Amino acid sequence: MFDAIRSNRRIVQVILGLIVVTFAFFGVESYLGSIGNDSSLATVGDTKIGPAEFENALRRQQDQIRAQFGGEIDIAQLNTPEIRRAVLDGLVNQRLLALYAADSRLAVSADQLRQVIGSIDEFKQDGQFSRSRYEQVLRSQNLSEAAFEAQLRRDVAFQQLTTALGNSAIAARKTARRLLALQLEERTVATARVSAEELAGEVTVEDEQVQAYYQANQQRFRLPARVKVDYLVLDREKFIERIQVDDAQVSSWYQEHPDRYRREEERSARHVLIELGADASDDEVAEATARAEKILAELRAAGGENFTEVAARESEDPGSAGNGGDLGFFTRDAMVAPFSDAVFALDDGAISDVVRSDFGLHVIQVTGIRPEQVRPLDEVRESIVAELRQDQAAREFAHAAETYANVVYEQPDSLAPAAEEFGLEVQSSDWIAREGGSATPFDNVRLVNALFSADSLERKLNTEAVDVGNGRLVSARVTAYEPEKIEGVDEVREEIVAELKLEGASKAAEQRGHELIAKLRAGEEVELAFGEAAKITRGSNELDGLVLRELFSMPASSALPAYGGAAASDKDFVVFRVEALSTPEIPDDDPRLEAVRSQYERILAERDLQAFLAELKRKYKVEVNLAALQSVAS
Repeated sequence: MFDAIRSNRRIVQVILGLIVVTFAFFGVESYLGSIGNDSSLATVGDTKIGPAEFENALRRQQDQIRAQFGGEIDIAQLNTPEIRRAVLDGLVNQRLLALYAADSRLAVSADQLRQVIGSIDEFKQDGQFSRSRYEQVLRSQNLSEAAFEAQLRRDVAFQQLTTALGNSAIAARKTARRLLALQLEERTVATARVSAEELAGEVTVEDEQVQAYYQANQQRFRLPARVKVDYLVLDREKFIERIQVDDAQVSSWYQEHPDRYRREEERSARHVLIELGADASDDEVAEATARAEKILAELRAAGGENFTEVAARESEDPGSAGNGGDLGFFTRDAMVAPFSDAVFALDDGAISDVVRSDFGLHVIQVTGIRPEQVRPLDEVRESIVAELRQDQAAREFAHAAETYANVVYEQPDSLAPAAEEFGLEVQSSDWIAREGGSATPFDNVRLVNALFSADSLERKLNTEAVDVGNGRLVSARVTAYEPEKIEGVDEVREEIVAELKLEGASKAAEQRGHELIAKLRAGEEVELAFGEAAKITRGSNELDGLVLRELFSMPASSALPAYGGAAASDKDFVVFRVEALSTPEIPDDDPRLEAVRSQYERILAERDLQAFLAELKRKYKVEVNLAALQSVAS
């Protein structure tokens, strides 16, 4: 089953894209835990989504968007009400799927989980799964094996669910042909512009219009409360940088932890699986055993030379049958006990008797043996040094963090004592808005809330030491404050006048454009300079989207030349002349047909997922606390 999931991973990714917050591999909070209290942002069934879970999800989403744009994006754009609501909706959808998966008893077997973990590159060393590497990565993420494997089980269960939805969408080939024909249709078009900017000089704006616009749009001119601060950052990374580890410490660690660097014996094998449930009847067991014994006899008769052929023909393991039953190298604890016991009792090249496990009956051949060995010190020296520095830094930082928090609290009227105590530089910020959108570390909601508390604004005290993530503690002190205000009409008059002029000019350009189109359709001469004609498809980016939509809404049966137009996003009015239409013939073997069909099936799958989620919202009562959302994100 899991191999089917992996083969359809692209479909799963497309469907999960609708859920907004991707299923993070590390750091996903419990999907089913009751989080929060009266401050919960949403209730899904009997479970709650609290502020901490939301803030973590929001931060992950912002990081992903920043990464997609190479970091070149204004952070204020990533903390809008729309993004915050989308993140919360994503968490609600996750919770709905989790509840459904739990109620439906969607299970992930130990063998499936083992295969997933073994396939993750971060856990591999020299191309093979490494338990020591696995443990090291989890430690670096502050995750226990139990917690990581529990959340991974949930992720795989979600994939099973969304894959089932994705595979249920089927698009007819005839529909795909029609869609492809629409995509490939070309219209030869020349365009001309009626400029709004040129008409703006003819537009007059009265004071009454300015006042009316101002009164109707006051929220547009609202300036949120903001502060400037001095602040200190206690950073764990700085502790790591100054820690030195000598050879004696490395050697001592290596000697004291031999099991960490021991490579267990590994064996490679191939097998033929005959599926047989644990609750199979006696007749089913007898039938499967007879088949397995027949296969075993055939293999032994050929000395195992025909194993690949027989496995491809007979094995019911979808993950290995196509590869001749090959399972690659694995350690003893990587497989279920009966299977491992058989493999590690055989000589290289030997074929086992019929072995029964939870998955069925196996006939196994050992194809390689790598004896147990201890990795040499030189090979693991760098990882030991890094671990010793991390461990020592964690201890020193924990002690320093407690002292730092005490100093900024006990001497609340200045950051200087803490700066002197820890050799830190007092930094100064630019304006920080109450509604967020500032650069790190002031993108942390808890820190921003502390800055706008009464203690900070009225009593002029240091904030508490706030953990802003990634091993950083920040304390800040307000140095300037501007309360929320709405700019006066005189302050924004020029902006309003320019906006009203542009709106009026745009309407004039649209009116003028329609008049010109009417004359062109009547065969009259007009003063309009059309550019050179170009071939345009629905996917072209040569035209403004609003104009493109109007162009292709014109019936293909229209007499040519045909004229039309639309107001563009830049407020100009674009007049177009369609000179020719062309729809190519599409042969039955055109590979684009299958691509379009696949795209359409993804659209259908996304629609089905939305319908499924809507049904889950009816089944599990969902309540969203918009007031709490505004409070926690502002």
